[in-house]
Formats: sequence, structure tokens, C-alpha cells
Amino acid sequence: MLLITKEFQPFSVVEDYGFKKFVHALNPSYELPSRKKLLNTFLQASYEKTFLVCQTALNKVEAVTLTTDCWTSRNSKNFMAVTAHFINENFKNQSMLLDCSSFGETHTSQNLSKELKRVILEWNLEGKILMVISDNAANIRKAIKDELKLNHLGCYAHTINLVAQDELKQPDVSGLLEKVKAIVAYF
Repeated sequence: MLLITKEFQPFSVVEDYGFKKFVHALNPSYELPSRKKLLNTFLQASYEKTFLVCQTALNKVEAVTLTTDCWTSRNSKNFMAVTAHFINENFKNQSMLLDCSSFGETHTSQNLSKELKRVILEWNLEGKILMVISDNAANIRKAIKDELKLNHLGCYAHTINLVAQDELKQPDVSGLLEKVKAIVAYF
């Protein structure tokens, strides 16, 4: 399963002639699982194991910071991703993608707060959230601050990008553009 989950190989790799020959050369008695078995059995088992490991780690921490991003795909599907960041019991920074899913609602503050609340409840994070970092869009700010009553911080990189984009619209930006490039290269 690591070939799929860590190396990002497609499920269909088990149907490739060359891969079958390679596995057979390593162990002629081994029978590769079908693509369907990988998807329906092994992937689900891997997900459940990983979910339990992540949930156990999050249960041990006292505080997390969440980051979230929302977007609409080219085929007009709305998505939200939520990542938790924390210091584990070994005092190491750790980040976990908690959710990345589509939802059939528009990106209103009510819908975004509902989706974010769902993720918070699913991972038992109530009372542990120090702050939520997102882009500076009014809808997600309102969802976080006004509806969920959580601390919000606008993404620093997004803020710098917005400032740069605004300045690029100014008539004389030649010197500024070089300064922005230097700042970006530095960071």
C-alpha cells in the first residue's frame, strides 16, 4: 500500500505488465492484489490505521493551530482543506491534513463555518484551537471570527501577495517590482 500512499502510484500499477514481471521476479509465488481489492480493502484499512494514529496524537496535545484554504475547481466544485499544526510530546512541530473535501455549498460564511465546525468536531478539537489562519477573504474571516468565535490570523504570504498585486497596478512599479522579487527570493 505504501507504493500507492507514499509514492503516489496509481492503483492501476498492479495491472502493468512490467510491474507484474518485476514482482514475479522478486517472489514467483506472490499473487498481486487486484486494483479493486487495493481500493476497497487495503486503502480503507490504511486510512483507518492512519486516522487512529492522527487522532491519538491530537488527543494528547493541549493546543493546535488550524490553517484552512478554500477554492472552487474548474468544474465548479467547492473545496475546503483544514490542517492542524501543533507541538507533539517530543517537542517537535507536527502538521496533519485533517480534511480536504468538496462540499455542495457556496463559499458563504455560514457554509464555511459549518464545514469547519464539522472538521473540528470530527477530530475532537473543541477548546484546543489557539488560532485559525486563512486567506484574507471576508467570508472565511467572518466564519472564523464571528460565527465560530475563534481567533483568526490572515496568512502572511497571502497578505504580502495582495500588497504586491495592488502595487503592480500602480503606474510606476519598476523599482518596486525588483524589491518585491528580492524579498520573495530572500524568504
